[in-house]
Amino acid sequence: MPSSPALSWPAATDFAALADAGWPAIERVPIGGWVARFAGGVTKRANSVYPADSVEDVDAAVAGAERAYRDRGLVPLFQLSDGDAAIAAALSARGYIERDETLVLAAPTRGILEAVSSEPTGGTAVEVVAEPDDEWLATWWAVDGRGGAAELEVARRIMTGGPALYAAARDDHGTASVARLALVDDGELQWGGLYAVATRQDARGRGHARSVVTALTTLAAARGVDALWLQVLAGNHVARRMYDGLGFRAVATYTYVQAPA
Repeated sequence: MPSSPALSWPAATDFAALADAGWPAIERVPIGGWVARFAGGVTKRANSVYPADSVEDVDAAVAGAERAYRDRGLVPLFQLSDGDAAIAAALSARGYIERDETLVLAAPTRGILEAVSSEPTGGTAVEVVAEPDDEWLATWWAVDGRGGAAELEVARRIMTGGPALYAAARDDHGTASVARLALVDDGELQWGGLYAVATRQDARGRGHARSVVTALTTLAAARGVDALWLQVLAGNHVARRMYDGLGFRAVATYTYVQAPA
C-alpha cells in the first residue's frame, strides 16, 4: 500500500459538479435547481437528471423530468449522490429501480506520482494528445460502447465538449489501452477527471491501463493540476485494486435510479 499524501482539497468539494463538468451533456434543461441532461441516450451520465440544487416541490420536479425524457424517447434516469435521500424516497415511491452503485475516488497528483516513482520506466509507449483520433475512440468503444456509428459520433461530441487530454498505450497490435483526463477548475483547485479508461481485451493484465493513467498524471502535474478524481463501479474490483495502488481513496458514492419500463 503506497503512503500517499493526505487528501488536500476542501471538505465541501462537490464531486458531482466536477463529474458533470468533466463529461458534458449535449443538451441541458433546467428543472428548478435540477439539470436534465440529454445526449441521444449515449452514456448514462449524459442522459440523467443531476440534482445540482434544491427544488420547491420534489414530486413536481420529478414529473417534469419524466416528461422531458419521455418526450425524447428516453427512460427517465436520475444520478443521485449521498445527500439526495429525499429524492431517492420520492423515486422509490414511483417504482424506480437503483442500479450501478458507483464510487468516486480521488488522489492528489503528487501522491499518484510518488506511488509510481519507484517503478521501472519504459516498456509501454504512451502518447498523450489533445483530441481523440478514430483509433482511440474505437478502442474505448469496443470496451464500453453501446450502439453503432451514430452513437459513437455522439460520444465523440461529449468527450470533446470540454478541455481534456487523451492517452493511448500501444503494443505490436496497435492501441492497447486508452484514457481521458478532463481538466476542470472548481474555483478552489485545478482538477483532472479520469474517464474512459479501457484496455483491449487481449492486452489486459500487462499494466497498460496503469501506464496511461501515469502518463496523464505526469502531464497533468506539469500543467498545475492539483488532484485527480474518477468514478468506478463498486463491483469492479480489478480496477479498484489498480486505483488503490496509485493512492486513490473513496470520497463519495452515487447511484443511478431508473424509471420502471
